Amino acid sequence: MRSVEQRMAVQSDVEANQYTLKSCVETMTAVTNLSNRLQSRANEVQQLNSQLALLQRMYKDARAEISVLKAENKELKRSTVMFRFGGPPYACSGGAGSSDRAQWSGNTEAAPSRAAQDGGKKKRPAE
Repeated sequence: MRSVEQRMAVQSDVEANQYTLKSCVETMTAVTNLSNRLQSRANEVQQLNSQLALLQRMYKDARAEISVLKAENKELKRSTVMFRFGGPPYACSGGAGSSDRAQWSGNTEAAPSRAAQDGGKKKRPAE
């Protein structure tokens, strides 16, 4: 196989110019294709970075929500234990021996009285 210099030495000036022009066009086509591929990849990377940022924000928000739900779950478990066993756990600040379950569950409102629940009506004895 001959080198480019050897090939051009045996060609006329017109043939050498055509060969050079053809090589330049092929080179420019290859460079243009590479440039287009590079631009396409750069756009793809930019889109993936945007998606990554969005997913990171969603992950952060989800972790915060999980923390809140875990705290609520812990409080609900504590309330369930207090309800089942009829008294506050040792760590609870409710009064010792108190039977007010609204106080145990962290409720600030007092539990409604039985009369208020019935609408103040007295039940008639069964005949």
